[in-house]
Amino acid sequence: MKRIFSAFILSASLFSASAQERIGIANSNYSSINSIFLNPSSSVDCRTLAQFNLVGLNLYAMNNQVYIPQLNVKDAMNGIVQDPEIREKGFKRFAYVKAEVNGPSLIVSNQEIGAGLFTRARMELSVNNIPAELTQMLVKEKIDTAQQFSLDIKNTRVMQMSWVEWGANFGWMYFKHNKTLITVGGNAKYITGVNVAYGNIYRLNADVNGSQFTVQDARARVRYNEPGWNTGKGFGLDLGITYKKTLNFVEGYYANSQKSGCKYIDYKYKLGASFLDIGAIKFNPNTYKGDVSGSTVINDFKNSDIDSILRADFTLSQRTDVPVWASLPAAFSLQGDLNLTHHFYVNATLVQGITTSRMVGVQHANSISITPRFETRNIEIAVPFTMYRYIYPQLGAAIRFRTFVIGMDNIMPFLTRSNVYGGNIYFNLGLSIFKNPKCKKSKPRYTPTKKTYEGYTFLSLKNKKRSVIANGQGEAPEGFAGGNGKRTKGAKVKKEKRRGIIRRKSKKL
Repeated sequence: MKRIFSAFILSASLFSASAQERIGIANSNYSSINSIFLNPSSSVDCRTLAQFNLVGLNLYAMNNQVYIPQLNVKDAMNGIVQDPEIREKGFKRFAYVKAEVNGPSLIVSNQEIGAGLFTRARMELSVNNIPAELTQMLVKEKIDTAQQFSLDIKNTRVMQMSWVEWGANFGWMYFKHNKTLITVGGNAKYITGVNVAYGNIYRLNADVNGSQFTVQDARARVRYNEPGWNTGKGFGLDLGITYKKTLNFVEGYYANSQKSGCKYIDYKYKLGASFLDIGAIKFNPNTYKGDVSGSTVINDFKNSDIDSILRADFTLSQRTDVPVWASLPAAFSLQGDLNLTHHFYVNATLVQGITTSRMVGVQHANSISITPRFETRNIEIAVPFTMYRYIYPQLGAAIRFRTFVIGMDNIMPFLTRSNVYGGNIYFNLGLSIFKNPKCKKSKPRYTPTKKTYEGYTFLSLKNKKRSVIANGQGEAPEGFAGGNGKRTKGAKVKKEKRRGIIRRKSKKL
């Protein structure tokens, strides 16, 4: 266990990484592929006409018990990494792991709408209210025959689920007036379930004496299925709205369109709100539902068949091959973005999970962040400061070069020695069309048409000045000379009365 944990932390530190919400890039005006997962309405007025994602990866792990002390990247590259240690005191103990793979996706933002398709594979695992003694046993990979302690566990939960999303995004400019722009949008997702595992220990009162485990009172609930492709089916929905106070009037504004000269209108500030992962998955068949209660004595915990003991000594209510409904990690989010001018912005984002521990499925981790950033079409740099679960501070960094994105949620090991409780990695690789191709076409040069009037040729330019050249044949119209090259009476006529036709002396041929 400690080797696996050390290897994960080390690899996540050596490769740049970012947060579970990709806060460093989630509020970008140039990365619609990432921003729609925080607020679906951001696809509408994106400064990228079209963005195609080839592949993306997001790995995240965090806990508040086990850490690598005084980790530094320079030492780690030289193979100097200390063994994990366990924090003796702290808040409610938890562990959280998230893995996400982004497949081929396409988002288009043009005129008053944003639309696209995306694919994602996701896995989340969360464990809450973990007993410190249990952590000690798992990390040290052995049971000390001399150890003696008591367990009094209440509401310890283990939740894990894996699924694949096939989604479509759509948004539009709902309101345009004066310097106010409101956009709305949503993601609709068809879900293919892979597996679910849920366990809730409502109460466990036990004494541990070496390898002997005496359970005085235990009550728990279990829900799971046998992992497999398409063992579950479901639907999910994301909804979002964005309010922008713009710098210019927006009545005639159309994003990435010739109608607006293919120029975007920047904002003083914008505010957003969204509901994420509203939905559920139905797993069936090969499912199991069980409720356990009772007491027992396990003399050799390490070598005992726990399943057989549970069935023999506990009251077990179980059902198989019945549907198991699991909720998605639903959450509510608020975003605020302030334009500091000269391509500098500062963002604040809050994410609050809204599912309860009694619900089968996975729960979303809470966070609040402040992220200053510098962004242009080709380069973007963000430095997010995040309070994970509103308690644990993390300082990160994220960089975007056109469509390629890479970031990091904890840069402290690169700066100084620090205790590391988690690690992560995320990146995106794709292609972007920033400017509408129609805007790149140069305007064709106008070739004036020729008109003949009684021997005189007129070179006509639409909506521009016109010239008249005499060819020396016939009578000249009023104000022009004949073949002798002299101007006739009345040659002075105001341009305004001739609607832009400029009179000049005819050349003598």
